[in-house]
Amino acid sequence: MLQLVSIALGVALLAAQQPVFRSGVQVVEVDARVFDRDGRFVTTLGADDFEILEDGVPQQIVAMALVGAESARSGAPQPTPLTSPPSTDTTRPTPTHVPTTWIFFFDLNHLTAGSGFSRAREAVEEFIAKRFREGDLAGVIAGDKMVNGRLTTLRAELVQAVRSVKPGSEQRSLLIELTREWPRFRDAEEALDVARNISRAVSSAVARACNDDPTGCITADAAVRSKAQRMATLIQKSTLETFNALHGLAAGLAKMPGPKTVVFLSDGFVTHGLDTTLRTVVGQTGRAGARVYAIDVRGLNRGSQSSMLDRAASDDPAGGGPQFDAQEDGVNSLAVDTGGMMIRNENNIGRALDTIAADTGTYYVLAYQPANTNFDGKYRKIEIRVKQDGLKVRARQGYLALEPSKMLVPRPIKAPEPVTETPSAATASTPRASEPKATRADAPTPAPSTAPTPPPSTVPTKPTETHAPTMENVLKLRGSSSAPASDAAQRGWAAYERGDLEAALPLLEQAAGAPDARPWSLYALGFTYVGLNRSADAITVWERVRAAAPDFAPVYLDLAAHYAQADDISRAVATLREAEKRWPANIDVLNGIGVLLAKRSAFGEAIASFTKAVQAAPDDALSWLNLGRTYELRYDRARRYDEMLLKWVGPEGDRMKARESYERCVKLGGPYATQAAEALARMAWS
Repeated sequence: MLQLVSIALGVALLAAQQPVFRSGVQVVEVDARVFDRDGRFVTTLGADDFEILEDGVPQQIVAMALVGAESARSGAPQPTPLTSPPSTDTTRPTPTHVPTTWIFFFDLNHLTAGSGFSRAREAVEEFIAKRFREGDLAGVIAGDKMVNGRLTTLRAELVQAVRSVKPGSEQRSLLIELTREWPRFRDAEEALDVARNISRAVSSAVARACNDDPTGCITADAAVRSKAQRMATLIQKSTLETFNALHGLAAGLAKMPGPKTVVFLSDGFVTHGLDTTLRTVVGQTGRAGARVYAIDVRGLNRGSQSSMLDRAASDDPAGGGPQFDAQEDGVNSLAVDTGGMMIRNENNIGRALDTIAADTGTYYVLAYQPANTNFDGKYRKIEIRVKQDGLKVRARQGYLALEPSKMLVPRPIKAPEPVTETPSAATASTPRASEPKATRADAPTPAPSTAPTPPPSTVPTKPTETHAPTMENVLKLRGSSSAPASDAAQRGWAAYERGDLEAALPLLEQAAGAPDARPWSLYALGFTYVGLNRSADAITVWERVRAAAPDFAPVYLDLAAHYAQADDISRAVATLREAEKRWPANIDVLNGIGVLLAKRSAFGEAIASFTKAVQAAPDDALSWLNLGRTYELRYDRARRYDEMLLKWVGPEGDRMKARESYERCVKLGGPYATQAAEALARMAWS
């Protein structure tokens, strides 16, 4: 269970020191930093120089203060507290010094052990020891916990807290598996794109896998998709844990008066599918009056220039050139939208902290009572404008309109309901769901698929359509049952659809234990096991599905895939052979059999299976690619060097048939044409 960050607040005495605007009414305070064309902070502005808009509606500024400026007009009055009527005085405020609350947040979910982490920890330690101001308050967060469970003004305690922060091994292990182990991905963003079935990402990843291991090319498509789904689950889990920690932190900071600065130290994270959740975290942080200053601790060793974990090797021609660093995107929003800043390309973390200290030391505080008094918990956009020409303003861009009582109690953020992105018309292949029964196994006239979610299978699949997506299959099997399902099955399936596998598991297991368990609930339970890395349990429950619903084709493919993952090739082949008896012209089944036989080096039998596939569906490019690859493998296995002829010789019949198959694949086009063309070039060179 994730522990939300909470802050022990034994600091009530500090409240009296804060010249901030507090009263019984709802007031929104916004810190604003104004700079001229040369980047110098402007200290000569009054309330009438600013405009505040909330959701596009102008708001009346009721109080203003200038914090920390060393040069300002003397003799100006102090800011008017909100307990008095709104002031229209346009005189400029006198600068004040306000103690600051500092939070040094080490994002252990996205920090890798190494020079970047070490530089960051040493720089924070030095900053606290030498530049931490008297009267300021601070705390150190490591992952999802506050070290020592409290804020403090004691330097020695803070330094020791920083020294105690240790990086975990999970992030590095994830990066190694992601970018080094076959099939490799360029980065987390590519893995997430493949998991969402973005065609260009799938093609690049599959081409890279074939380039890395030509002998594994016939299984590359399914291996890429299966790994992408698993990586996506782990990546999203790590990001959600960070969001929950920030969410809990915001609830704690909402109890604190005065300015709050969060120094967020991270390698960055990708937020695909979590944009709404990110907006909630940003809005909650803004409502608490905190600013986030994010430091990319990778420094110059980042993005497309990074050498970490063989990044350069993964940017091979098959994978396309380096792309923009998506890991920065979410962190950048976290910083900029709360009024802070993002610091990147900086190896000197101490200098970055000095920049943050200078930026936090001088700012305007503007306060207004929102014209919209309905605090409904929705996100409201804030825009700060300066009326003078040539000036730029930086401030947080919104907040969640929460009642104070609701801000103080953090509730865990759950993953949003999964959203499947459909490739655009320009990149999507034409679906073949309307093809005759001979090419499909699951229905006489199957309906078009509206959710192109890749299956978890490792059996090769067609480039334009797999055996139907997971959820579609469950719904299809569910629709074939006339008897009502149990309440546990219904609630378990609802949790599965939300992506909450931990909640779905006990409910679906309860349904599976009933004597009249429905096959669809068993099938859904199997995929829940898969998502929780319990493949053996998935096989067990899917065998029950096959026994109860022998005419349900997808379960044969899923069983074969997971038997193969467990290195039980014999069981995998036997399962697909049984499926072939029922659907002798199904190309998913025929391709799967061929792949498994090729892994056994039973090339003759594999060729026979792939030949059946191209005969059943002459326009299936993947079947032709698999057939060509198997002929090429058999040719390579039989080649030998003839010392009399002084050259390599082999069975030319296999070589010619491989070329013919590859040429047919190229002619058909689609995402596999590139791989076939590369194979032709490779054979010509050899």
